[in-house]
Amino acid sequence: MNKIYTLLLSMLVVFGSCELDLAPENTMVDETVYRNANTAEAALLGAYVRLNCAIAGAPNDQNYYANIGYMYLYGDVGTDNLKAQSTSTDVLAMETSQYTDTQHEGFLLDVWRNGYNAIDYANNIIRGITEYGAYDETLMRQHIAEARFIRGYVYFQLLQLFGDQALMGNDEGLGLVMRLDPYDGYDPDIIITRSTNAQTWEQIITDLTECVNDLPESPSGTVTERVRATQPVVWALLSRVYLYKGTYTNNQEELALARDYAQQVINSNAYTFSNDRSEYLTNLFPYNVYSEGFTQPTNRSSEIIFFQSSRLVEEEYQSGIYQYYSKNSFYVPDAMRSYYESGDIRGYNDTGSEEGDYLLAQGSSTSNPTLITSMKYTSDNTQDYGNDVIYMRLAEVKLTYAEALARCNNAVTQEAVDQLNDIHQRAFADGSKPELYTTGDFASVNDFLEAVLRERNRELAYEGLHRWDIIRTNNALGDETMGAVPSNQWNAPVPNYEITISEGAIQQNSGY
Repeated sequence: MNKIYTLLLSMLVVFGSCELDLAPENTMVDETVYRNANTAEAALLGAYVRLNCAIAGAPNDQNYYANIGYMYLYGDVGTDNLKAQSTSTDVLAMETSQYTDTQHEGFLLDVWRNGYNAIDYANNIIRGITEYGAYDETLMRQHIAEARFIRGYVYFQLLQLFGDQALMGNDEGLGLVMRLDPYDGYDPDIIITRSTNAQTWEQIITDLTECVNDLPESPSGTVTERVRATQPVVWALLSRVYLYKGTYTNNQEELALARDYAQQVINSNAYTFSNDRSEYLTNLFPYNVYSEGFTQPTNRSSEIIFFQSSRLVEEEYQSGIYQYYSKNSFYVPDAMRSYYESGDIRGYNDTGSEEGDYLLAQGSSTSNPTLITSMKYTSDNTQDYGNDVIYMRLAEVKLTYAEALARCNNAVTQEAVDQLNDIHQRAFADGSKPELYTTGDFASVNDFLEAVLRERNRELAYEGLHRWDIIRTNNALGDETMGAVPSNQWNAPVPNYEITISEGAIQQNSGY
């Protein structure tokens, strides 16, 4: 893998600018790049780099893909999980949904452009290999399938954020500008307007369902290599897509697909769910502040499905999230201390144990020392490296399966309760685990669903998901101090620049 990524890093200039309105500046002709398996694969891995840039970002000195991961942060900022510092105007805007020209011209435009930049990388690969590929046909189909996965995944991330009430059943609302061909530069005579949410959903699902059969059947090698798409990765993403799309309207067909794809992942035996409490701190979220060098974490959890590794090429591809530790932009509010039961390793250290024994802890002792943070991201932001960013893992899939089972059956089954128990029990030490849930503990299906959603937040907090769970289940964003955010502002606005440059052909979301 290191050889491939070294080639990748030397070729990043091939695929051009992060500017959505600028054409790629090719320094090698497409025919040269895509004819050969090695150079085509290096180009594909460049698209994965751009996916990571768009979603989770990287340290700012890595200027070829610098971005602090606003798209990922949106999953928790604006909820009770994270609170913005009063001095962090960008994060405050995310929290209140009150955006100024500064945010429109700044991070909103960056998020939009970086997402479309990753999509354009994928489009170049699909077109280039289709037209010029002259290597093993099976491998060419795999490379195209991986590019379609990247395109579908990034469009899904953008739709969550910018689609006008896309998670609230508003199929006729404005979705995204659908680009399925390589971007050729801004042309005022050819302006693509926003498709509807329904059309955007359809394209995402088409990309994912049509790519899956050309991908490897299971992950190979070590967990470190789970940075590329395989069939179970796509199934896991489809389970999330259908759950998010089907919940608000209780669409039974879509919820059944969420259930079935989640079950396929669980039954594939491609991933192992450990019931050991230490899994959190040793393998899922290991302490990642190094005094020197860029050493790979010793172990990684075998429940990881797809992630951004913080170490792919030592000293060259230092990636991942790093802003949590110092609490300078945002922090974990006190309400989260009481959200977890005593002894829950995912919560706050309330037993007198040492720092590092729980996932909510002080973090930096010199920067905002009275506040707490999530220790899922432990790198100090003064360093030039970040942490692994997990995009999909088995715990999420198990909770999706439990939720979809209950919604489809309109009943609380033992199979669904077993999935909930697996997640809840793991968080406690042997000898102090809570009683197992039984079907009789839930007076109604709604009671069970509320328990699953609580567990999703406890388990998956700070992994870029909670905001979307709130929206799809029609719960309010906001808190007592800032007031409730109107539902038509739960999504972000389209950057004003895109509206201006299109002379209004690209329209703004209804709440803005």
